[in-house]
Amino acid sequence: MDLVPELDLTASERPKRQRETYIDAFRGLMALVMVQGHVMDALLTPQALAAPWYVFQQMFHGSTAPGFLFASGFVAGLPRAPLSLRASARRARRLLFVLAVGYFLHLPYASLWKTLAGASPAERAALYACDALQVIALTQLLVLALQWAVGRHWPRMAAALALALVLATPWVWAAGLGEGLPAWLAPYLDARTGSRFPVFPFSAFVLAGTLAGASLGHAEPGRRHARATAYGLALIAAGALVSWPLAGKVDFWGPSPAYALMRLGGLLLLLRAVEAAASAALPGVSALALLGHETLLVYVLHLYLLFGGVFGSAPLSAWQGQLGFSGAFAVLVALLPLLLAAAWLWHTAKHRAPHEARLALVVLSVTFLYEFVARAW
Repeated sequence: MDLVPELDLTASERPKRQRETYIDAFRGLMALVMVQGHVMDALLTPQALAAPWYVFQQMFHGSTAPGFLFASGFVAGLPRAPLSLRASARRARRLLFVLAVGYFLHLPYASLWKTLAGASPAERAALYACDALQVIALTQLLVLALQWAVGRHWPRMAAALALALVLATPWVWAAGLGEGLPAWLAPYLDARTGSRFPVFPFSAFVLAGTLAGASLGHAEPGRRHARATAYGLALIAAGALVSWPLAGKVDFWGPSPAYALMRLGGLLLLLRAVEAAASAALPGVSALALLGHETLLVYVLHLYLLFGGVFGSAPLSAWQGQLGFSGAFAVLVALLPLLLAAAWLWHTAKHRAPHEARLALVVLSVTFLYEFVARAW
């Protein structure tokens, strides 16, 4: 299943020509680096995590999540907008499914009643936290609404909103606006409640990806390359300029607009580099594209393997915080074929028997919901 919010475009939503390999390869690269980061963070010993070189690379690894969000938005920007009413409803339904999966991954128990009555404050905080799937789904639902509200002018509105989110982030984080809000709503504003990807500023990366898909995805290659390079360098330069007046006032590696702008610029340049690699048919591009086409599956599966969920403990839980760099790297190498095989199986099933695959997903979802509500404890 394609991440987010696309899952898998139907014929009515596809661009006229099949999307190019570089798009999925870029998404796959972001997913792969994300998996690498989660494996290392989960399995390395505290001493290894404190190693100077690892701390240093973490500063740059912080762009992985924005890249993941940006890549999800890029595909959503490819279809000509606004979509038809039927296609919009289909997209909205899929986005709500993605939102539900995001909360499913945070469930403390496989029972609604036990979750309501028996969850600890820490478990409730984890359940309500705004994670990658939540911010992707809600932001792209907003894009759908914008497309219907203002029609072909939606890119201007989305760009203005993305810039506003980036610029407002330091103030929102410092003001503590989430205090006093309902427990399910406050995590969307800032990181105080434990959210890793609050709307401020992370929705801006989804919006920027959607804008990039709309403006670059259909452009002739030469023009696309020139635009991606020019926009990327301009954003990096803008971030560098903004960083000067904010120095000492806003944490550069946190909510700073300067870092957000430089991240976006770097992602556009990386997208250009991935397209060059795809055009040259470099080894590994096809594997990245497969991961990128099924990023939701890759996302959910690797999180279960590392952290477990309501269906059981994590298969790798015994090694959490126990391995050195060589051991964690070996686990990562062993994990990749499993993720690739799962992506290939689901991708093949969808294309050979799309209706049966969709039915299987519906049956699994309905069965879980019934058990979740019916189970007393």
